[in-house]
Amino acid sequence: MDFEKFKEYLHESWWDRLKPFIESEECDKIYEFLKHETGRGRKIAPLSSNVWRAFKETPFDELKGIILGFSPYHTFTKDGKPIADGILMSCSVTGYLQPSLENFYMAMEKELGIKSDRNPSLSYLCHQGLLMLNLSLTVEKNKPGSHISIWEPFMKYLFEEVIITTGMPVVLLGKESLRVKKYLSPFTWIIELSHPASAAYIGGEWDSEGMFTKINTILKENNNFEIKWNNTNI
Repeated sequence: MDFEKFKEYLHESWWDRLKPFIESEECDKIYEFLKHETGRGRKIAPLSSNVWRAFKETPFDELKGIILGFSPYHTFTKDGKPIADGILMSCSVTGYLQPSLENFYMAMEKELGIKSDRNPSLSYLCHQGLLMLNLSLTVEKNKPGSHISIWEPFMKYLFEEVIITTGMPVVLLGKESLRVKKYLSPFTWIIELSHPASAAYIGGEWDSEGMFTKINTILKENNNFEIKWNNTNI
């Protein structure tokens, strides 16, 4: 792939780090697959301009932790817009909270004893150094997790060649996300949880198991920094 076509979708701090992969045959295969699928009428989420958005909103030089989920929202609005916006659980395209994000905020409020603004966009967390990432950057309409295997070479490259997770909190949401464990540094602070979507499917509440507190404890001890979970004005 021509890296020049990708630069505008990435924060410049990622350019040199992601360029080798984007110019590789592995990336060519991903985009050949996506082109083939759209060519035969398959709808793909998110919009092409948002596929790499997590790497636009979170500068590499400010990276403090990672929350990794399953795959982008696979549903579309009535007028044909993908709900996924390129950031894990974020739904800024529609401005309406999806059940998984609703559960995320409810758990946050319950654990921390706060009242959040429940912003449909989670870019405010990205701007504090959290990479809010999906296991696959794309998904076919109404087929959750359909592109996970396609993006696995990228995840392998990202965690083995780019991000050194030593001392960094990495939250793995859902069983599928556990496949990246083999790529992480053995000194990573790994937090394994169910995905908020799993509780949403059965109409229950998601148990964060102290995730928000754990992340801040790790960051405070290692970087003297804490995430402002309910601050949407970062």
